[in-house]
Amino acid sequence: MNQRITAFVLFFAFLLGTQASLAAEGSKPPKLFNSFDEMQVTFTGPWKTIMRNKKKDEAYPAKFTYTGVDGVEHTIDMTVTLRGITRRRVCDFPPLKLHFDKAAVKGTAFRGNKSLKLVTYCDSNSKYEQYYIKEFLAYRIYNLLTDFSYRVRPLMIDYVDSEKDDKSITRFSFLIEDTDEMAERNGVRELEIPRIPYPQLEPVTTNRLSLFEFMIGNLDFAVTDGPKDDSCCHNSRLIGAGEDVVPKYAVPYDFDSSGLVNAHYAAPPEGLRVRNIRTRLYRGFCIFNDELPQTLALLREKKADILALFQDNPHLTDYMRNDAVDYIEDFYKIIDDPDKLEKEITDKCRGKD
Repeated sequence: MNQRITAFVLFFAFLLGTQASLAAEGSKPPKLFNSFDEMQVTFTGPWKTIMRNKKKDEAYPAKFTYTGVDGVEHTIDMTVTLRGITRRRVCDFPPLKLHFDKAAVKGTAFRGNKSLKLVTYCDSNSKYEQYYIKEFLAYRIYNLLTDFSYRVRPLMIDYVDSEKDDKSITRFSFLIEDTDEMAERNGVRELEIPRIPYPQLEPVTTNRLSLFEFMIGNLDFAVTDGPKDDSCCHNSRLIGAGEDVVPKYAVPYDFDSSGLVNAHYAAPPEGLRVRNIRTRLYRGFCIFNDELPQTLALLREKKADILALFQDNPHLTDYMRNDAVDYIEDFYKIIDDPDKLEKEITDKCRGKD
């Protein structure tokens, strides 16, 4: 009899514990990149000091304050470091990497993230903000084409200087999903290898990547090797089941040098015969041309959704919105014309026999 009572008590305690655990899990807010809703954030840090010391690799204290979906104000303490190459050089306010303490983000939308890249406003001139709204939307285009893509979260940030009483500046910015999180979401992991032969790339996603980069007019990328002996690749990352496992997936990022964004500081890569960054040049591999019909069908299917990203965005000026829509429409004119498709895509592929 005592054994039955003891067993019942233990079973009842187990049920209570399970329910409490499920309730606690259910009470957590959606994770940061499970939503594309814009967050209103106050970002406090020593911004003037950072702007004066762009060439120094130092860490600075900062904090995010935002109101969660629970209606409660949250403040997350962190450290920030400077990142980037071109933007770090040309921007008054450089791009940042945010570093979190596990305890500081526990139970928040930021949980599970050790660090995240933040694309900042770069310069107080509003034209820079337009650049990065369009870059954000380039990420969103690729999200529509494949899950093997970086998710992004839009923010409207009040930048408050912790060392000055200056008036804050409010600008659009966005966070980029961490590579490990993106890889885990797709059931694989990040690969740390300097280069790969292109036949090892997965055909379907690689063909989608190539046509996406052609659509946005981006030439500033590589999917088979990177700078010097750094991990592959240039403005893309490799993910897969393992370094010795085929296929591997290249995932692109950093689109501010694209024709779609049309940043005034961007220039075509050396060695390519193109007039300017608005000139499209297909950089896909011929070995994956069999995937073209499927990729083209997907792009046609997603055309309305892609255009709506720009047409419905409230932060773009009319000029920038129309310019972006026209640029994307020009891409569709190419792929919907058999002669142009052959001349500008099929015949321009790399790796012909």
